[in-house]
Amino acid sequence: MKAEGIRRAGLYWKSILAILVTIVVLAVLAPAPEAETHYPGRIPVVFWHQFAGEWQPIYEGMVERFNKSQTKYEVIPVSVPGDACTTKFLMSSAGGDTPDILLDWDPVLGMWADKGLIRPFDDLMTPDEKREWLARTYPIIKRNSTYHGKIMAMVDGLDLFAIYYRLDHLKEVGVDKNHLPKTMEELVALGKKLDRYDDQHHLRRVGFLPKGFSQYAAAFNGNFNDNGRIVVNNPGNLAAMKFLDETNRRLGYDAVTHFTSSLAADAGPTIPLIAGNFSILYDGEWRVKQVEQYAKDLPYLLAPLPPPKGGRPSASISNPNYLMIPTAAKHPDGAWAFAKFCVGFLYPEDGGRNMGEMGWLPNDPVIARSKSYQEYLKHYPRYKVFVDLMSSPNLEIQPQGQLQKFAMDEMAKADDAVARGSATPEQALKTVDDNLNAERERLRKFGQPAGD
Repeated sequence: MKAEGIRRAGLYWKSILAILVTIVVLAVLAPAPEAETHYPGRIPVVFWHQFAGEWQPIYEGMVERFNKSQTKYEVIPVSVPGDACTTKFLMSSAGGDTPDILLDWDPVLGMWADKGLIRPFDDLMTPDEKREWLARTYPIIKRNSTYHGKIMAMVDGLDLFAIYYRLDHLKEVGVDKNHLPKTMEELVALGKKLDRYDDQHHLRRVGFLPKGFSQYAAAFNGNFNDNGRIVVNNPGNLAAMKFLDETNRRLGYDAVTHFTSSLAADAGPTIPLIAGNFSILYDGEWRVKQVEQYAKDLPYLLAPLPPPKGGRPSASISNPNYLMIPTAAKHPDGAWAFAKFCVGFLYPEDGGRNMGEMGWLPNDPVIARSKSYQEYLKHYPRYKVFVDLMSSPNLEIQPQGQLQKFAMDEMAKADDAVARGSATPEQALKTVDDNLNAERERLRKFGQPAGD
């Protein structure tokens, strides 16, 4: 009887699991919600984006401002869950019923461009618009927007990274805002002084814990693209991976794992900077607004990442949100009109407000100097460190091309293997290269673009 009970229990839980899987699959495969129109007689421009919760009304407020600014088009925003947006778009493309424009932060630009799923903005720009865009846009925005010589996306929100210092922690070791590290080596030395342990010698605070080798690669002269081909295993990237491995080995792989697994959720008032889990953090621009919201009086300072010996100053990786127009879009001209307003190209005051409300970096210096964006900087003065970084020649883009998502997944695995001590930096990056080459060969066999 006991065995029969166990068997029935097993069948019960298998049934529950099957139901849950079915629900998830149906959620992904379900069509996007129906768009609601409010301006009869206008040309409808359907816009898919991934924002929900507190950000959805802020982002869609920008859409409504566009609709009120002219009388030809009505942009109809549709919030599509982030995890399902890419899949839903691929399904809509197969059926020829895509939105007119969509925002996606998945690494898809090269793959979608190679498959002909999105169209170049060049075809929609006037010659004057293209000249102006090329002349005024920050170089890092152009690099993230351009693929094989064509402008395949507008960047609507770009992440960069800088160093956050907890000044109250630095005070413990006699360091103030006027004596911050000037080199990576000095930064590491300061981090060691700020490590704290409990009575059982368990870490309770880490001075500085670098994570994610791609974030540091630019500082070590690394990059991920070479003449249209994704490259991962090169000297600069390897130096960045070794840098991360040295910190993990110094603190101990198990000790780091135990410490990081004990941290509270990275959200709201428990984000690491506010919680004080780290004294020095290399993190993104979005933290500025979070700190203002949850710990307004927190004593901290921002500065660019100091370079290692022989490395590059004011370096950072960049992560974009892509604003793209599908090849099957019914109203691409309306999509382009909206995209210009959205990112602020030729509409700097609107762009300054749009970017400021979302806590984003401007796409060009004209937007950065707009009255609306300057108002944002008055409220968040520390954010200027990131705005200044936009002009740095030492910013890099993530892998770009047919295999960009595959490459980034493999890089994350390499990070994890080195962090756990199960692979050396050399072994981890060689594995990424080997897997990339195997995937290229697999695609060639099926007659698909292989990212060469």
